[in-house]
Amino acid sequence: MEYIDSSFIYLDNGNLAAAEQALLKALRNEPGNPENVMLLSNLGTIQRRMGKKREALQSYNNALIMAPQSIRLLENRAALLAEMDSLQRARNDYSRILLIDDKSKNALYRRGLVELEQGDTAAARRDFERLLAIDPQSTEACMGMAALMKYRGYYTDAINLYTLLLRSMPQEATFYLNRAEAYYYTKQYNRADADVAQAIALAPDDPLPYVLRGRLKLVRYAKEEAQQDFEKAVALGFDARIIDEILATDK
Repeated sequence: MEYIDSSFIYLDNGNLAAAEQALLKALRNEPGNPENVMLLSNLGTIQRRMGKKREALQSYNNALIMAPQSIRLLENRAALLAEMDSLQRARNDYSRILLIDDKSKNALYRRGLVELEQGDTAAARRDFERLLAIDPQSTEACMGMAALMKYRGYYTDAINLYTLLLRSMPQEATFYLNRAEAYYYTKQYNRADADVAQAIALAPDDPLPYVLRGRLKLVRYAKEEAQQDFEKAVALGFDARIIDEILATDK
């Protein structure tokens, strides 16, 4: 099992490629080893971190052939599938988890988010409400319901929920950004400005706050300043085509 040991050494040194090769070698040399489920799971996670999503998916698939009831593996594969925009397949994996454990809070929350992304707001609400029934103090349920309210255009409800979340997690940039967007749609621009500033202070490399700040400047006809924010967002990885759509809509 020297290859397994070396994979952990490579991981400790941040050498993902070497760790991947060590695990692949261990799997080739001992194909019948009962520890291969763990090795394949670790391999999939390493490949996912390397951006090799197809290879990671195959590693998780192979591991699940050996351990089809593994909740951890199903969670890992579902999260990867969601990243790959295979939303229905991700939803199916979370449903499989809930057949194994109908009180899995993570699966209910994650499936609800996938359902929301699919536009199935009724199903998302059911999952978030089930999560609340299991754990009335669930932060994830509150987060899910806030996202649902914003998605459905119930901005005041969303603002209230994000405000509640920020009381317990005042350093969470995403909550400020989401509340700022709800303020934007209710034309509470000064409050939106304040939340965007907090989001940028907490996560300066996230392009989304700059996009929203640019949109806030557009509604005040400060187009040159808005353009600077949009350029900053693109430099941080935001899709320039979406910026073009925002500008076209503004015209």
